[in-house]
Parts: sequence; C-alpha cells; structure tokens
Amino acid sequence: MSELLLDRVADDVVAALETGLPPAGEHSRLYEDLGFDSLMLIELVDRLQERRPALGDLPLPDMVGAMADIGSLTDWLRGTAEEHPPPAPAHPTQQTPARGAKAEENPA
Repeated sequence: MSELLLDRVADDVVAALETGLPPAGEHSRLYEDLGFDSLMLIELVDRLQERRPALGDLPLPDMVGAMADIGSLTDWLRGTAEEHPPPAPAHPTQQTPARGAKAEENPA
C-alpha cells in the first residue's frame, strides 16, 4: 500500500474528526476506534472529493463497505482511481489557426 496515499487519507480522517489527534494508523476503524458518526462520514466524503477531484463523485452507499478502517478506505479509493483514470490530454491532428489569424487556403 502506498504510504503517501495512506497518510493523505489518514489526514482527511483526522480533519473530519476535528480533534487534531492522529489516528492509530492503517487499521484504525472509523466507527469503533475513532468514533465516527454520520456527520463526520459526510465531512470525510466531501473532503476526499474536494482534495481528489479526479475521482469525481464518490457514492456514499458504495463506500460504506470500504470504510471498515483507514487501510480499506485507502485501497477502495485506489481501486476507484484505477477504474476512472483521468482523461488523456487531446492531441489535435491539425493545427487550428490562432484567434484573429486567417486559415491558409489550399490552392485548387
């Protein structure tokens, strides 16, 4: 598991808790160990979407099963990111004229 991603998700969990205390780690259970409630869960989902816009809308019902602990949430987010990679930048095959420039005409 990527330690950087785990740390960032853990940071989001701490922010949703609003206690400033670090969670125990990857195996910290959101409800049992950290005392999450439904409002904290919504705050966490909002924060995850805000900090990771490439994931798009995160469906809360799909996430609930993955929120057993910080590690499983991190794995679920990684899987979601792999299923929905950001679109590749477009590579135009033809150059478009700059604004205000005239397009070249092809002589017939």
